[in-house]
Amino acid sequence: MVAARSAASGAGFAIDASERAHCLRHKVALIVAPGKRPVHSSRQARPGIEDRHDENPLMRRLGLHLFLRTSVVFSAVLATLTLIVWVTQALRRFDLVTAKGQAIATYLGMTLLAVPFLVSVVAPFSLVIAMVVVLNSMHAGSELVAINAAGASQRQVAAPFIVLSLIVAVLVAWIGLFAGPQSLQALRDQTNRIRADVVANVVQPGRFVEIDENFTFHIRNRAGDGSLEDLFIYDARDPEFVFTYTAERGRVVNAVEKTLVVMETGTIERTRRDDGSSTYVAFGSYAFDLTELKAAGDKERPYQPNERTITELYGTPLDDPYRKEREDRFRAEIHTRLTAPLYPVAMALTTFLFLGFPTTTRSGRTAALAGGIVVSALIRVVGFALAGLAAADEMWLPVVWGVPILFILASAVSLWLGVQPFVPRFLAEPLERLSDFIRRSADRMINASGPS
Repeated sequence: MVAARSAASGAGFAIDASERAHCLRHKVALIVAPGKRPVHSSRQARPGIEDRHDENPLMRRLGLHLFLRTSVVFSAVLATLTLIVWVTQALRRFDLVTAKGQAIATYLGMTLLAVPFLVSVVAPFSLVIAMVVVLNSMHAGSELVAINAAGASQRQVAAPFIVLSLIVAVLVAWIGLFAGPQSLQALRDQTNRIRADVVANVVQPGRFVEIDENFTFHIRNRAGDGSLEDLFIYDARDPEFVFTYTAERGRVVNAVEKTLVVMETGTIERTRRDDGSSTYVAFGSYAFDLTELKAAGDKERPYQPNERTITELYGTPLDDPYRKEREDRFRAEIHTRLTAPLYPVAMALTTFLFLGFPTTTRSGRTAALAGGIVVSALIRVVGFALAGLAAADEMWLPVVWGVPILFILASAVSLWLGVQPFVPRFLAEPLERLSDFIRRSADRMINASGPS
């Protein structure tokens, strides 16, 4: 009798466990397809046989759901951050419209050329923010606990985030290696053309117009035939000399795809920066090249290392005079471009380690949120700093590669072993108290502003 009762209770326990497993599977199904009720069938009476065949499709649907969910948030955050940074950069060039008289279309076209570079910078941070939003939302709804209880491993949950980080890495690589430098080249060419057009069409009599940094142009009057009277040009861009040009008359000439200011009856003053000694030269006619905004006799300025694609960087001969003078910058630029795609993966893995493990809703979440955001951001900030150090000293090049690779390997091993990083208690407790204080203050403000 007792044996029969114990056997019945054991069977009841097995049925309860089976029912709990079904409930967890149904909750995961609702997470994947909200609004759709789970379909009960006769097959669910035998979970040990048929349901095992349904777990892999369910996990695949769950992975697709997490991937699409995070991708949507990532796209929104990326667009928002890029727009904010673009506006701040565009305002710095607003003098093209105000002081230099360019059309709004030209102004917008030039500022939009900087967008690819901005996207490559903010994309890893946008990925971190998107993961924080999605994982924190899943924690608040106990979705991570349900998914874990349904039998999904942490590696399965992390897979869609890793796939998205690889896509972001490809985007960053494409922009850094090709699209970004090409847009910077177009921006520089357009800027040079506008600067030349400023003198030809926009310079107003009686105003000192700073066309470029340390380059000022002035005329007293513009004659009816378009010629310029009483010209003054101040060119202090050379590190060794300062050039001052004056002329009684001048005119703008376009010849051989160049824009020239042909000055008549004037002087050139060349002043040394170190000792202040000056040399004067009087001329009857003198042509100043505005195409590249350089003093006559200077060599044409080639594209800088950050304005060259990866193939152009590798294709520049080692005996090229420009590269010889900047070999450290060329070398650092190549390695920085090649390591940039590693950072989205490192930052995504680090964020998941802090936020991707299931915890109860009663456990503090503020410390994990702060740890994931701060550590992930520090990884990229350190990468930027190392790029600058490598440009000055090649001994930092191994560290440029070592930092992202080290974080990727350490995060991958921790994820494989199921080891979650923790925030020390002396930091976690103040963060939790601060979070509670902010939450209570916000609740009081909402209640105070509500209807009486």
